[in-house]
Amino acid sequence: MGLRARWRSSTRWQDIGTAAATFAAGLAFNLLGLTGVWSLPVPGALAGVSGPGHTVLLALGCLAMLGKRRRPVPALVAGVLVTAADTVLGGSVGLVVVLFDLIFSAGLFATARARTAVTTAVFVVIGTASVVGGLATGEFRIAVFIVLQLTPLLFVPLWWAANIRRQRELGRLDAERTARDAVLAERAAMARDLHDVIAAHLSTTAIHSGAALARPPDTARDRDTLRAVRTSSLAALEEMRSMIMLLRADDPAAADPTLPGGLDRLPALVRSATGLRITSRVDDIPELPASVSHTVYRIVREALTNAAKHAPGADVSLEVRQAGDHVAVSVTNTLTRGGAADHAALSAGTGLLSIQDRAALLGGILTAAHDEDHFRVRAMLPLHPAAVP
Repeated sequence: MGLRARWRSSTRWQDIGTAAATFAAGLAFNLLGLTGVWSLPVPGALAGVSGPGHTVLLALGCLAMLGKRRRPVPALVAGVLVTAADTVLGGSVGLVVVLFDLIFSAGLFATARARTAVTTAVFVVIGTASVVGGLATGEFRIAVFIVLQLTPLLFVPLWWAANIRRQRELGRLDAERTARDAVLAERAAMARDLHDVIAAHLSTTAIHSGAALARPPDTARDRDTLRAVRTSSLAALEEMRSMIMLLRADDPAAADPTLPGGLDRLPALVRSATGLRITSRVDDIPELPASVSHTVYRIVREALTNAAKHAPGADVSLEVRQAGDHVAVSVTNTLTRGGAADHAALSAGTGLLSIQDRAALLGGILTAAHDEDHFRVRAMLPLHPAAVP
């Protein structure tokens, strides 16, 4: 793993890098003479060691920065002690930067109780220093000047950290809301799929049983009807299993292509469509994603089911072919007099809406309309759709 990748993946390396960069910057400030920032008299005994002393204290402060994430309050206490020692030597810009970072880290990583204690201590220090400075000099402007100096150093990092925590919390809430929306969308998709599975097979069952009830009793014919009803029920269970597996896949477009309910089952679907004269042309489309193959099957099944319900005995033309980077699906049936849909539940109209939604989820388009004496269902589906939500 390279240094750049290690930096991005490890907060420990980030802290080490930040501490090293702070030490390098502080050392440069010391070499440039940016010391004595507090304009305090340095004791004579320490005057000779103030230069090396600033560097040593800077190194100690940078070492304290290494623990700012796991132990923010102890790191801050160590930084305050080092800064106090540096102040005795007159202070340096390098230690100001170190203290700023440690206060910011305490505001960002410490517990709520510790943050409250640090904030209170900051206000006490600012207030005490301004009052003492004003009384010692007898000038109010000195007190104001001290407040203006200490506020950016001690309070601004806490305010900045609070803003970052607030943004992170908003981001977390937004992520949770997005996750909830994704769950709701998945449930809606499952509801549509359940309708496709159940409604089509129940419609077939209703058509078979209705036709059997409309004719005089015939043992052989009635048993054939029962076989068709059983076949439809088993197919519904199999396709429900297929739908659940598809919805659980991380990438529906790359789901297992052997899942049932694809192009390979269209011949069986055509054979099971009783009462229709079907002419079919289904081209072999290699490497077709399971989501597209599944959708083609659902579209054809819904179109054939509608034809059986509303145009019994119709001539049906079925075509599935590849058109460039799309799959073209066309189901056309003639219109016959006297529909077989003898119950309102068989004519709810939600089936066409469902397959239109399914095509749209893949980035395709589906139309269904009367054309003179025919009813046509046409769909264009992309060969390589984006992941279905």
